[in-house]
Amino acid sequence: MKPKGKIAMNRSHSAHALRNCDALRVARCLAVSVGAALWLLGAGAETLADRPAAVDHSTSIHFPPIGDQEIGDCTCWSSAYYYNTYTQAHDEGLDASTGNPDVICSPRFLFGLIAEGGWGAECTEHAMSRLADVGCAPVSQHSMSAWYTDWPTEAAWIAALNNRTAAFHQVRADNTQGLETVKQHIADGGCAVTRALFRENYASYGDTASGSGIHNHVMYMKVGWNHLRHSLCICGYDDNMPYFDTRDGQVHYGAFLIANSEGPDWGWYNSTGTGTKGFLWVAYTMFLEGTFGRYDNDDNPYTDPCYDNPLYPEIYYHDDRPQYRPTLYALAGINHNARNLLTFTGGIGPTASPEFTGPQAIEQTDDGDISIDPRKRVAVDLSDGVDLLLPGVTKNVFVSLTLDASATQPATISSVDFRHDFDGDGTYTTVSATGLPMSISPGHPGYVSASVTRPIPGDFDGDFDVDADDFAFFANCLNGPDVDVTPACNPADLARDGDVDAADFAAFQVLLTGPQP
Repeated sequence: MKPKGKIAMNRSHSAHALRNCDALRVARCLAVSVGAALWLLGAGAETLADRPAAVDHSTSIHFPPIGDQEIGDCTCWSSAYYYNTYTQAHDEGLDASTGNPDVICSPRFLFGLIAEGGWGAECTEHAMSRLADVGCAPVSQHSMSAWYTDWPTEAAWIAALNNRTAAFHQVRADNTQGLETVKQHIADGGCAVTRALFRENYASYGDTASGSGIHNHVMYMKVGWNHLRHSLCICGYDDNMPYFDTRDGQVHYGAFLIANSEGPDWGWYNSTGTGTKGFLWVAYTMFLEGTFGRYDNDDNPYTDPCYDNPLYPEIYYHDDRPQYRPTLYALAGINHNARNLLTFTGGIGPTASPEFTGPQAIEQTDDGDISIDPRKRVAVDLSDGVDLLLPGVTKNVFVSLTLDASATQPATISSVDFRHDFDGDGTYTTVSATGLPMSISPGHPGYVSASVTRPIPGDFDGDFDVDADDFAFFANCLNGPDVDVTPACNPADLARDGDVDAADFAAFQVLLTGPQP
């Protein structure tokens, strides 16, 4: 069968040279005319002008070392360990290449939230969506060796919020437009995640990166019986990567570079051709033909245990939350013998008609009667609703816990704290809820609320106006540039640049209004 579309464009004039080349890498040096290059992958000149022909983020200091999964948590290795580590390190300017546990996102943190003893561990799309909901704790807060039954600590939940992503993108990858979208995302500095149902030649790739359906270290075809369901991270691409397809006897060009989680001796190298192995080159045509980027090939997708498996290849990535730190989140101690029967979230406004509802920190799943420890409190991020809290206005904030009707005993909320940092100085104010503990019956939701007031900028004494008393505080803190601000004077550093100087005074003058009713 011939590969479909211009994306698998034949280079018949190069086929003879490639077939007779002893060293396959020489094929990459074949001269290609400018006109032909402009049509690689079916992209026009205006498209290729916007991005380079090859990108490899695995060579970046922001990319973690090749890892070796020990259990069936490849979904979390691709999404948390590789993808989210790189995404956050790239955003924060951090070095992940040395395996720093404060930088590396823990696959076991995410695994504990999606597995729950069931098939959730195979659901790549679902794992990626959880990064937008709860983020991912670093390895220093949740060990790489933790089992999926190990519930994260309160500190891990809080640390995970810093690593939340934004809008989630699902790209259909069996067409040239979809593949071009993904390549542009990678060229713009991102990585992506996909999945595959490999066949027997996957084992050959792992051993030598050669064999049936593989040429020049590029897998272009599945061969043999179904072998392995797997999730992987796309960290680069090369429009000029050549391989010879035995099905049509032609040379084709273009492959994605994919990081695997089977250790540094598996497979092949990245674009440098040196260092550790652990990578896989996959031809674009495998996506176009529908043989890569999904779990089911000949199987019936409707009987597949992974409920989010599409009928066509998909690739996933998010928008980033630049330098993200939550401005408002809730912590709750929850007690129940089966956490898979719980749904936990929070919001702003009346509980009966919320103005904002946050993401689900705990989701109900089909399996996993594992208890939840109230001492390891769960965090739910409410920051996306903060714009509803106007300065000087008090509003209701709440958490919500719903217990499935099939539960045999009630759930309990033992403690709830709301923490906010509206001015972004890194210091959180805690507002504790009252009326606890609360018991929640099967089949019903329960709510715990508190009142939160967003401070008025410049109201340093907290009396809901900006007047002479606040000016006196500011004047006492005014110290000029290059003088580190003291903790007591942090509120006066309105510019958040580490000192209280003329820039802060200009900002304060705007806020100074005198006594207000």
